[in-house]
Amino acid sequence: MPLKLAIVTPEHEALQVECTEVVAPGVRGEIGFLPGHVPLITALAPGVLTVFQGNKKTYYAVSTGYAEIERDSVTILTDSCEEASKIDQERAKKAFAEAEGKLQAVGPDDPTYAEMFRRLARARARLDALARRN
Repeated sequence: MPLKLAIVTPEHEALQVECTEVVAPGVRGEIGFLPGHVPLITALAPGVLTVFQGNKKTYYAVSTGYAEIERDSVTILTDSCEEASKIDQERAKKAFAEAEGKLQAVGPDDPTYAEMFRRLARARARLDALARRN
């Protein structure tokens, strides 16, 4: 029996597909979901979400969010989702360098620190998705 996956961002439904397995970036490490999984809601960290369709793997850069699992259905609610094949590598490298520089320029007490940290984590997730794809 296939696993039904839906990835939803605030702007749109990024993906709806049947697959054999999903591996998501949980806040305490990667977590895998197969058909028949026990019901679960878990928080997601920025990282790479892997979708298995038989022997084919597709990688997505996702940001913070939640995963809800109900037997044969996985719903990912995330702030952003990009398929690795659609990420511009040079733009991603530039965004990572800029975010890293801005984060180093502010201290943890700075009101913009959390936003800079979030941008750096998203940029790192995009680069990680590209690296796994290649």
